[in-house]
Amino acid sequence: GRPLHVHLSEQVAENDACVAAYGATPTRVLADAGVLGPLTSAVHATHLTSDDIGLLGGSRTRACLCPTTERDLADGIGPSRLLSDAGSPLTLGSDSHAVIDLFEEMRAVELDERLATRQRGHWPAAELLAAATVTGHESLGFPDAGVIAVGARADLVTLDPASPRTAGTGADEATVVFAATAADVVQVVVDGRVVVRPGDRHEVGHALDEAIARLWS
Repeated sequence: GRPLHVHLSEQVAENDACVAAYGATPTRVLADAGVLGPLTSAVHATHLTSDDIGLLGGSRTRACLCPTTERDLADGIGPSRLLSDAGSPLTLGSDSHAVIDLFEEMRAVELDERLATRQRGHWPAAELLAAATVTGHESLGFPDAGVIAVGARADLVTLDPASPRTAGTGADEATVVFAATAADVVQVVVDGRVVVRPGDRHEVGHALDEAIARLWS
């Protein structure tokens, strides 16, 4: 089968409308329809009942959290740790026109949990990095990507370890997750082909501006 992505319980109003129409939460409706499972990604998964979390975790449905768009739209904070502990592999998305920065999405998962619980240490950097790489690639149907290994696709980014944000932070997983931003990417390799090189930043920005302008013209 092929991967399926479904936006799920992003807002309270969505849940209310579903319960009014079907007498069940969106997660229960999907479960009854046989939609849940390892090939399915529940995008957002923000407002869930304990039963919803059990259904998603028990079926190994992937949870694709998009914390910056939830922040932008004031949607709320999803139960990322509870979902993971129940059995749902964590992946990350943006689904946003406001911020496109996977580094910010990674750290936002942990920082949002801190705000919601007033406790620290829910997500180790290594787990969040996996959510943004190997687990994310798997959810998109690319199990041969997202890792540095013989035979895997060479999809790579190189970060500047000495930028004002990353300098002195250790140059490890914690640097990637809790210090770096998209502005620290200096090289991008897609399937073995270099598409962004050091020094390309100015040109890339202009090209993006032009592409966006064409969309609005």
